[in-house]
Amino acid sequence: QKFFELKTKLMSKCKQNNIELRIVDRFYSSSKTCSQCRKVKKDLKLSDRIYKCNCGLTIDRDLNASINLKNAKKYKIA
Repeated sequence: QKFFELKTKLMSKCKQNNIELRIVDRFYSSSKTCSQCRKVKKDLKLSDRIYKCNCGLTIDRDLNASINLKNAKKYKIA
C-alpha cells in the first residue's frame, strides 16, 4: 500500500512539472545486466554491492542498474 502511495505522488509531481515518468516491467533485470556489454549475470546475489563483469566493467550495483533503467527500450509512460 505504501508503494502505491509513493507511485501516485511521484506520478502527480512528474505531471505537475512536465517530467516524463517511465515505468519499466517489474521483472526487468536492471541490476543483473551489464550496462556496458548487456550480458546478464544470473548468479548475482543481493549482497553483491559491486557489479563485476567479464568484459572488464566494475561498477556500483545501483549505478549499473540506474544506467540500465535509463537506457531501457521497453517501458510505459505514466
